[in-house]
Amino acid sequence: MNDDDLLFIEDDITTVDDPLSLHLSPWKVLIVDDDEEVHAVTKLVLSNFEWDDTPLHFLSAYSAYEAEQLFLEHDDIAVALIDVVMETDDAGLRLIETIRNEFNNKATRIVLRTGQPGQAPERKIIREYEISDYKNKTELSGIKLDTLMCTTLRSYQNIVSLKKSKKGLELVIESSSALFDAVTYESLVDETINYLTKLVKQCTQTPTYNLSALGIYCDPEVFQLLEARGEFSHLCELDDIDKLPDPASILISQSIAQQRNIYTENSFVLNMQSSSAKMVIFYFEGFPPLSKQDISLIELFASNTKTSFDNEELRHELDEGQREIVYLLGEAIERKSKETGNHIRRVAEITRILALELGYSVPESEKIKSASPLHDLGKIGVPDHILHKPGSLNPEEWKIMQTHVEIGYELVRYSNQDILKYAALIAYQHHEKWDGTGYPNGLKGEEIDLVGRIASLADVFDALAHDRCYKKAWPMDEVVQFIDDQEGLHFDPLVVAAFRKHKNQIIAVNDRYKDVFN
Repeated sequence: MNDDDLLFIEDDITTVDDPLSLHLSPWKVLIVDDDEEVHAVTKLVLSNFEWDDTPLHFLSAYSAYEAEQLFLEHDDIAVALIDVVMETDDAGLRLIETIRNEFNNKATRIVLRTGQPGQAPERKIIREYEISDYKNKTELSGIKLDTLMCTTLRSYQNIVSLKKSKKGLELVIESSSALFDAVTYESLVDETINYLTKLVKQCTQTPTYNLSALGIYCDPEVFQLLEARGEFSHLCELDDIDKLPDPASILISQSIAQQRNIYTENSFVLNMQSSSAKMVIFYFEGFPPLSKQDISLIELFASNTKTSFDNEELRHELDEGQREIVYLLGEAIERKSKETGNHIRRVAEITRILALELGYSVPESEKIKSASPLHDLGKIGVPDHILHKPGSLNPEEWKIMQTHVEIGYELVRYSNQDILKYAALIAYQHHEKWDGTGYPNGLKGEEIDLVGRIASLADVFDALAHDRCYKKAWPMDEVVQFIDDQEGLHFDPLVVAAFRKHKNQIIAVNDRYKDVFN
């Protein structure tokens, strides 16, 4: 690429302050008359007529039936010049009734023509069927026909424009709900491209074109291509803006540098920069030119969508802050009980693996993982001489030790945060057993919440596999055997089945965090 290429592309760049003109296909005008001469004269008089720099395209029907067939074939007839008297004295009026009521066509502008002034329709019919005008055939020549076409085409253009705006606004409103419900950054990008694609198709009203799209995340340090469609589909692994094809690379780089949206004749870049230096870029190309109205709709969509990304970034920051606090608390508790600092990390990873297998979504599994470090939160209220006792606890000491589940539960039970809600369940139920012999409430089977059953197995697995003040670590094959033996007793059979399926992955987690704090 050389400097001349860059200058050429920059000359084509526009913004919403310099909108592109809307180019339409020829305006379709339907002549409905049983007199061939009327068709010929009308076409001759209007042969050089243009509206909004766009010529006319004539359709001819010599009966009401032929006109109906043409309306079924063409849903974009702008003006229909209809004779009142054809097969019957009211054939034209019956045709109009079919157009408006049966075909539900409210957009086409209809002009009634008659060679018999006595056949004029009642005012009620003109108003009821939205007839734009009623003329004698002798009037429709020269300047009068020219004026009529200007009036009717302007009216049709406004109706189509309003209809398109209405559908576009409905799509923007619909997208707001869908984007709000997106639960991950990736799904938010995916939904944004889906709705932008629909909006571009709605705006251009062109069903066949090669639409391509990119969804990109970037900040001063990172470039990540999140989504690539159409002709860009093969670029999914790309990690550098400069490796994108021109002009996409140039326009995206310029949008980032100038922090604005950019529109060209058949492409645009939407720059959704957050309050931080982070931004999400959407690039689209391969569509017909956009009108000022189209660009306004896309800008409205972009404004709404930027709010969704801002909310997602804020939610991510809050979640990260919450996770960090949870891990700090968990580590403080583990240090108090003189267990390895990596116990909470191992249990967290194992609960995530099991939660995913047992049907929790990725976001919910991450929340369960983040909550699990607080499973022994209540140990903060257990005296050190009991926590650190090297031998077995006597009945009184054991009774005190068991109170840690209720202490932990009470500390977080009133939180409205999802992570702490999971933490309360895990803290309270991770010592319950499937057969009802656990504590504090002797819950049995599915009386125990699934997250409690998951945390129970994860905690026992890790406790057996590592040294504690009261015991030495078991060999891994004995730990796995114990989990198998306790299926239906200590552990939920479904959780054991999930453990078996991911045994190697769970053992790998154990190995990964084994020695850092030991």
